[in-house]
Amino acid sequence: MFGFGKRKQAGATRAEGTRGDPVISAVLMQGTTFPFDALQQRLSNFAIVGTKPSGLQLEKDGILTFNVGDELFALALMPAPYPWSDLEGPCHTSWMWPPGTSATSVKAHKTHLLVTAVGGKSDPIARRVALTQVTAHAAQLPGVMGVYWPDATMVHFPKIFIEMSKAASVEAPPMYLWVDFRIFRNADGTSGLFTTGLAPMGQMEIEIPRIDMPPGELREWAINIAYYFLEQGDKVKDGHTIGMTAEQQIRIRHRPSQFDRPGTVIRLEA
Repeated sequence: MFGFGKRKQAGATRAEGTRGDPVISAVLMQGTTFPFDALQQRLSNFAIVGTKPSGLQLEKDGILTFNVGDELFALALMPAPYPWSDLEGPCHTSWMWPPGTSATSVKAHKTHLLVTAVGGKSDPIARRVALTQVTAHAAQLPGVMGVYWPDATMVHFPKIFIEMSKAASVEAPPMYLWVDFRIFRNADGTSGLFTTGLAPMGQMEIEIPRIDMPPGELREWAINIAYYFLEQGDKVKDGHTIGMTAEQQIRIRHRPSQFDRPGTVIRLEA
């Protein structure tokens, strides 16, 4: 599995505040121009989450707008790099880049295409699937150095983003693109993990302070847990347990973040 799971349905417990609010991505460009005409042609030939874009219009100020259902998309080329202060940390921790290619190479980008979706009242996951598909179309055009997903503070290699977007759907959200599953090592040799990116989907972030599990295995296990939590929503209660193996049960705790992040997180305790 490479970051995709199955959801039975979009849960009714999703945070209502995320419906209609702007959701964004940024396509980091090597040069100072963007081929809007080519993108407009691409979008006119493809469906986004099963719906053909309507009202495609390239404004005089260089902003491409269109609708996908009740969602308004606006794509604008910003005449400056995306702030390096936002990208530097994610670039240094990004791991889904080909060998010999560093995410820090995007520091050389000159402009960025800001992709904004606003107004859609559907499930937050459906909205992000649409944003992912539109972003992937833009990322296939010449001059793209990277894709930034602010919800997760992650910088993606364009070809990997494009490839993973092909399987993205409401039933199989591309978790690796949307959520940072950050691994860390404790002094005693155990591993820990925390997520960034679940909160924008109306869920609590996950924190695992300490567990005796190899990093790669821990990441895959945490992704499956995240899919389960997305499906279950508010049914995931403080004090419940979840089976890691037949012999070992992990307890779910609703606690303040150990990293001083706002709100309550789901802490998994072995």
